[in-house]
This record gives sequence, structure tokens and C-alpha cells, in this order.
Amino acid sequence: MSEWITDRLPTVEDAVHYCVLLWDEDDGVLVWSYDAVNEGQPWQPIPKPNPYVKPKRWTVKWGGDDADFFALFDSGKFSYYLPMLFREHADAAQRICDIYNEVMP
Repeated sequence: MSEWITDRLPTVEDAVHYCVLLWDEDDGVLVWSYDAVNEGQPWQPIPKPNPYVKPKRWTVKWGGDDADFFALFDSGKFSYYLPMLFREHADAAQRICDIYNEVMP
């Protein structure tokens, strides 16, 4: 089934900044004012993008039984030891990591 709408005219609720996508036989897809669409012309709402989610720059990893500490990694590259945080402090290490992600650019 086609996503193009031909059985009704667009309304302001269908539009994004008063525009919809319009199919034109000569030019293909156009961004067009919703109130300039003629009856029977194929149109569809402009898809709304997903909201931006800032990527997490910092991660925390347990060094393992041999290392016995947590470490912070900046975009996958080692950055800082957290030597006083042991296995039972996993929640605290994650909170520190979350704070880094919040305040570091």
C-alpha cells in the first residue's frame, strides 16, 4: 500500500511548518505548502525525525580480579583509574561515569 494520500486534502495538523511532501510527475518529491495542494494530488506528511540523543562518551569497566579496580574510558580509550573503588562499589563507579557524561563535553 502506498503512503501517498490522495483521498483528502492535507490540514495544518498534517503539516510541519505549514509544509507537506507533494508528488509532482515532473519534479518528483517536493516540499510544498499544505494549503496549495490540489484535490487528488498525492501528498504525505513530512516524517518527524527521532529526537537527538547525545552519545555517551565515558564508560566504566571493572579491571578484573588481577587488576582489582574500576577504570574510566573516554570513547573506548583508557583514561582514568578509580583505584579506591572495588567490586562492591560498582554503583558508585557508574555514578561517577554518569557525572562525567553529564559535565564533560
